[in-house]
Amino acid sequence: AVVSTQSTGEEEGSDERIRELCFITDGPWDFKKFLAKECRYNNMDFPGMCIKFCNVRRKFCNFYGVKRVNLDLMLKTLGLHAEGTPHSGISDTRNIANIVCTMVRDGAVLDNNEVVDLETIYTA
Repeated sequence: AVVSTQSTGEEEGSDERIRELCFITDGPWDFKKFLAKECRYNNMDFPGMCIKFCNVRRKFCNFYGVKRVNLDLMLKTLGLHAEGTPHSGISDTRNIANIVCTMVRDGAVLDNNEVVDLETIYTA
């Protein structure tokens, strides 16, 4: 997640409030499919903070002008090497973070570009 904070105006090091939050995923499935399924399974509401998110694959394709990519292709395109075990949560997270950092250095703006349709996730 990319977080932007805003100070409460009190002394330095004191409480900061989250002003903006942008979760970054490798495709739409993490939130639209997997998180929705977990919420259904556990009889929970879908978290409001996860309704909007950044699909880094879509941002990557639009920013670099490529048609389709996966995690490995994004890494290779940027001259980066995959770290860890494929499909391991922590390894994928580190690889996505490396992609995001490179994209931001290259001038990309990473903001929310996907929305979960709450009316359809519980029927899928």
